[in-house]
Amino acid sequence: MGDLYVDGPMLDRVHGHLSHMRDLLETPAKKMASVDGAAMGADELARRMDDFGHEWHYGIGKLGEFSHGAVTALEKIKSTFEKADTDLAKALTDAAKNKGDAK
Repeated sequence: MGDLYVDGPMLDRVHGHLSHMRDLLETPAKKMASVDGAAMGADELARRMDDFGHEWHYGIGKLGEFSHGAVTALEKIKSTFEKADTDLAKALTDAAKNKGDAK
């Protein structure tokens, strides 16, 4: 059986990056949503620029939603491993104490 190891600092870094993803992408998303295709001149190009801006905004919004879900999952993973670590440490301490009491 292998040892179970969770790199806490790495988990915290990933959590932080994902937590800030939505904030980092919000400004470019708003700018893309406000793209005015009319400035392009040609009707077809204007329509495609409008579509591009809306699709880009939608896609970035979805990335924000997915990053929020990932953050929630990482928080659950971290708390579960911390509890498992605490419970295991207590069980080992109790087992050692009980072994010492039996002598």
